[in-house]
Amino acid sequence: MRSAQRREVGLAVALSGVAGYLDAVGFIELRGHFVSFMSGNTTDLATRVGTAQWPGAVLVATLIGMFLAGVVAGAVAARFGDGRTTVLTVTGALLAATAIAAVVGPVSTAVTVGLPVAMGAMNATFLAGGEVSIGLTYMTGTLVKAGQRLVDALTGGPRWLWLRHLSLWVALAVGGVVGALVHRVTGSGPAIGVAAAAVAVITLVTAAVRIRAGVFGTRVTRPAVRERPVVP
Repeated sequence: MRSAQRREVGLAVALSGVAGYLDAVGFIELRGHFVSFMSGNTTDLATRVGTAQWPGAVLVATLIGMFLAGVVAGAVAARFGDGRTTVLTVTGALLAATAIAAVVGPVSTAVTVGLPVAMGAMNATFLAGGEVSIGLTYMTGTLVKAGQRLVDALTGGPRWLWLRHLSLWVALAVGGVVGALVHRVTGSGPAIGVAAAAVAVITLVTAAVRIRAGVFGTRVTRPAVRERPVVP
């Protein structure tokens, strides 16, 4: 693996760990609701609507809406300055604001609004042609890729590519364990503050590495719009 690829994987693993950490904090604080796993939240929302559990449905719908708002914010941020570090800066700022809000105001409100927005924005860290190239807060597709690449390795393909995908899942899981432990000791506000500090460090390191590599200032290009042929 080339050095640039190692840096990409290292950053993705670090951010996946942060995502798992925050998802665990949010899951505990919201008593079983996710701040980044929107597939699970969609099933939860559908079930609650179908069984007329309206207060729960409103909460889950809010989480989904806030996550989508974060995705939009991240996509916009990626088009300014150095796209990657701009996204990380916005993510860190959102987490810091959420941590402060959780200390001075209602914790559940801060977590319901702030964490899914930050998690949605984080997913714009890795963009190629305006599309997400590495998902950081959801792992179903990553596990599918790990299994597919494992089969490739066993049939003569790249030997260790499957491990790259699996490492993201491991990072998310380990981050979740750490998040649960820290939350037990400190509560939600300080635990989110720890994540904000971690993202700040990751941002500074990322900026330094990109400056050294001569790629600082790269912005995300919009994906080309291709006309599809009309099938008779």
